[in-house]
Amino acid sequence: MDLYIRNHLSFCSLEFLDFSEFIMYRLLKNRTKKTGLSPGSLIPIGEKPPHEIKLSIIEYSESEFIEKENVSIEECLDHLTTPNMTWIQVFGVYDPASIASIGKRFDLHALIQEDILNTSQRPKLDIYQDQVFIVARFLKYNQRDHQIQDEQVSLIFGQNLLISFLEQDKDVFTSVKERLRQGNIRIRKQKADYLAYALLDTIVDHYFIVLEKIDTNLDHLEEELVRSPKPGTLQSIQRAKQEIAVLKRSIWPMREVVNRFQRIEPPLVNAHTQIFLKDVYDHIIQNNDIIEGFRDVVSGMLDIYLSNINIRSNEIMKVLTIVSTIFVPLTFISSIYGMNFDSMPELHYPFGYPLIMLFMLTLSLLMLHYFRQKKWI
Repeated sequence: MDLYIRNHLSFCSLEFLDFSEFIMYRLLKNRTKKTGLSPGSLIPIGEKPPHEIKLSIIEYSESEFIEKENVSIEECLDHLTTPNMTWIQVFGVYDPASIASIGKRFDLHALIQEDILNTSQRPKLDIYQDQVFIVARFLKYNQRDHQIQDEQVSLIFGQNLLISFLEQDKDVFTSVKERLRQGNIRIRKQKADYLAYALLDTIVDHYFIVLEKIDTNLDHLEEELVRSPKPGTLQSIQRAKQEIAVLKRSIWPMREVVNRFQRIEPPLVNAHTQIFLKDVYDHIIQNNDIIEGFRDVVSGMLDIYLSNINIRSNEIMKVLTIVSTIFVPLTFISSIYGMNFDSMPELHYPFGYPLIMLFMLTLSLLMLHYFRQKKWI
């Protein structure tokens, strides 16, 4: 029976292998191209989406707000001469020449440029003199494919400037932009550190949305597991296990990122922003606690599934054993009367056949009654 279970698990694992290989492919893609190169070499790593790099800019203060789409690097540089806060968004990070040009114009460290192109980065925070560099993972749940999709978000900020880099051309910070357009005093009067906090807070809030979807899926999977498990149920459990691993890889390091962020001293991060960062830190702790709970639930589901396989196999074996046990004495009786001896008196008795059949039926019923008395069936 253990061999049956192992074979069943192996078969499902082979079908599930494609998704695991896809995750590893994203982490390792093009890394061999960087072997032997010096630190700061601009080699794009990851899946290149079919679009070019685009830039947008937002300049704001308490009384002013300027927003421009599809601008050039020169236009962005012109806005840096004002005392207002400037937010530059870069959509698309797979063109080394463009990233190098942006890095040169805005005096970005070579290692920052390298990490921007490496879209499989683990969330982290680095400090380069008067600049803070943050890497985070933006997660969303694809309802059509029932999969978690992640995107790297890179943030660089100083005093009055913040530059954000997104892999795709879809803006994930529309809620923050809307607050700026509406003249939110709290965000409009603060510097780049508070804007960086607002963007991280948006990213963390989306974690809760993804976790809610995963929780709903786990509830449905648990109901299916208890009510009527199917051959594809194990694959669903394995996929949920892999999704939780992706969640942990993306969310767990954010705890250290936010912790380091709130420990940066002025003037890069002021005390007002540090208070709000504590709230983001608490949300990260909640996310990690939820993920640990998901891991326990999935582990329990796997145990339940294996128990169901054992129970089902035992039921089958029990039925086969009962049938075999009942037919053993019946086979014995029929084999006796199958012998060709002339001196057997029952062979010439007119009611011999119906009596033997009645005896065999009675014996079978008595055995079934005995099994029920023993609660074997």
